[in-house]
Amino acid sequence: MTKRAVFEVIIGGEDISAVLAPLLISLNVSDKAGSSSDTASIVIDDTDGRALMPTVKAPVTIKLGWEGEGIGTVFDGTVDEVRATGSRSGRTISVSAKGMDTRDKAKQRQRRHFDDKTIEEAMQAAAETAGISVKVDQAFASISRPYMALDDESFVAFGERIAREVGGTFKIVGKTAILAKRNGGTNPSGQALPVVSAIWGENLHSYDIAPLLGRPVEKETATRWYDPKAAEWKVQKAETGTEGGVTTKVALYPEADEDRANEQAGSDAAEADRRSGEGSVTIEGNIGAQPEGECMVSGCRPGVDGTYRIDGVSHTYSRGGFITSLDLGQPKGGAGKDSRRET
Repeated sequence: MTKRAVFEVIIGGEDISAVLAPLLISLNVSDKAGSSSDTASIVIDDTDGRALMPTVKAPVTIKLGWEGEGIGTVFDGTVDEVRATGSRSGRTISVSAKGMDTRDKAKQRQRRHFDDKTIEEAMQAAAETAGISVKVDQAFASISRPYMALDDESFVAFGERIAREVGGTFKIVGKTAILAKRNGGTNPSGQALPVVSAIWGENLHSYDIAPLLGRPVEKETATRWYDPKAAEWKVQKAETGTEGGVTTKVALYPEADEDRANEQAGSDAAEADRRSGEGSVTIEGNIGAQPEGECMVSGCRPGVDGTYRIDGVSHTYSRGGFITSLDLGQPKGGAGKDSRRET
């Protein structure tokens, strides 16, 4: 029995799914790790100008799923742009939405500093000025720094900078900012993210994977810092965990102290491991797929089958059905290994 994909679209607090169904051409939601905002697009058949154009900044919620299996929210945000196009072949309306309201105070520059505060305290204070709340991963919440500052820097830029320094992923969803651990496989509360399967002959439509890359593969990372008591430069190192690495990736700039050097070395190690392989798969629509979660690829071939970190998720609904495309990195398990070589 063929499954039937279903959707719900709520704009401005009104469920327009039933009205939208005969006019909907396509619906796409994109969620990428390390990006400050999710995006969504809705393309509508506008023959005879029947469709009402939504207003910019109107709240948008999109849900996807399968009939009989339930649906779940894949996007929360606001309308960012509405564009009408037409030609002799037809007319359409394209509605673009973002998880973060780009006209809100999150993009407004701030000038302030924090003395002897934790990362969570500093981000909460900056987020309050921006008019949003923040969730900080337990791994970062208690990290204390003697000084942090925003010098004409927006809350978005501040969050992205902190994420790069400590090895995190920062993004804003609706009115909530999230700082999660990169390659951690958990949400900021410490709960494990769902593991998604991509199985040849079952739910896998296509794959394009390079399980091992050349130049990005590093054994370890190193960051310098100056010890004033010893009056000498010292180096903090971190293992990437990537098999086959033999070189050391040295940070371009030194850090202020040992703690910052440790954080930066760990961040660089997580990023190096993430970029040791890459690829993409397209599977039957799966709302459980989330950036920083894992995808288990199987049934393709030895050397490709294995576990990968999900770097980006794209859900596409159209009259042809519902599919999910995943951008992958950080190959583990059997990825990159062909055991047949041993025999």
